[in-house]
Amino acid sequence: MPAPDGRLRLAVLYGAEPYQAYHVADVAAALARDPGVDLTILTLDAETDALLRRLGAGQPEHLHIPAWVRLARKARIFGILKQQVLADHANLGRLSHFDAIVTPTTHLALVRDRIPRSTRFVYVYHGAGARQMSYSPKMRAFDLVLPPGQATVDRLIADGLVEQGHAVAVGSPKIETCRRLSASLPPLFDNGRPTVLFNPHSQRRLRSWEKFARPLIDHATRTGEFNLIVAPHVKLFVRRPRFLWRRWERRAVPGRVIVDLGSEASQNMRYTLAADIYAGDVSSQVYEFLLEPKPCVFLNAHGADWQNSPDYPMWRLGEVADSPERAIERIRTAFDDHPRFAELQRDERQKRIGGLEPGSAERAAAVILSFLRAE
Repeated sequence: MPAPDGRLRLAVLYGAEPYQAYHVADVAAALARDPGVDLTILTLDAETDALLRRLGAGQPEHLHIPAWVRLARKARIFGILKQQVLADHANLGRLSHFDAIVTPTTHLALVRDRIPRSTRFVYVYHGAGARQMSYSPKMRAFDLVLPPGQATVDRLIADGLVEQGHAVAVGSPKIETCRRLSASLPPLFDNGRPTVLFNPHSQRRLRSWEKFARPLIDHATRTGEFNLIVAPHVKLFVRRPRFLWRRWERRAVPGRVIVDLGSEASQNMRYTLAADIYAGDVSSQVYEFLLEPKPCVFLNAHGADWQNSPDYPMWRLGEVADSPERAIERIRTAFDDHPRFAELQRDERQKRIGGLEPGSAERAAAVILSFLRAE
């Protein structure tokens, strides 16, 4: 229901891991600046609260966390149990009082049938929409979907997941947020060697971690041929015991190899902006790396038939290696190979995350408010 003074009552829900906050923090700030909006920021865990404070993104309020969820979280093997928190009776009642809920997590879709349709659901993408999971049936639960690029809009409509006019490309608010944060940071290395970012996915069926991590670290440590940043997706290690973190972190070499299994720097584009060569599997972070064309080496750890799949568009943007030895060879020749891919990279980045025009958060907020006020 609208606020007593007639303003739109909106919630920005950070309903997943903290890293998703970068995708929507500036959108929330833009919404809050509209005098016709009464904005509430909702979170599920303290780590997200701390990140929002560092981003200057407003004062968050907590959804109710059931006692059994708080206990289960301490075990560190179940994640933050976001679906269970959202389905809590007290939280369903609270969420039902908003005119719209803006979120970067699709888990909100799981409670669509338990919240009145008068509460509109708005999804702000937290990836580039390059893989099948970005086109889940969950998208049908959202009244408005805001991907970064037009290619995702086109596929959502073609797949029958979103109606025409209910998906709008707005660019990437995360990129603008992170570029602003990184502008004054010093270089990660000062030795003049090229820097390689190794960025494996978290899902076992997709990731290159087990096959490529140790050989790449060993090679960079032994030869000094290139600097190496080892920064897997934060979900890869978040539920693993700390002794496993320490086992890998001990492989770091000051001034040569960084091993970061989940710090803020692994989430805020610190590494994608600093690297010269990308080595990874299917992460959307490759598009964040390609703000300007740069060499990429993609790691095919599972024999994927990527040439015939619509879910590997990024693998056409660089060489593909199916073994650590081949990957090192491709890294060694990456700058020589790169001219063949530069124009493809520009085109694909444009399709996936837009042309990098400033103001993406403001565009997203304007689209949201126009959509809600037109109803």
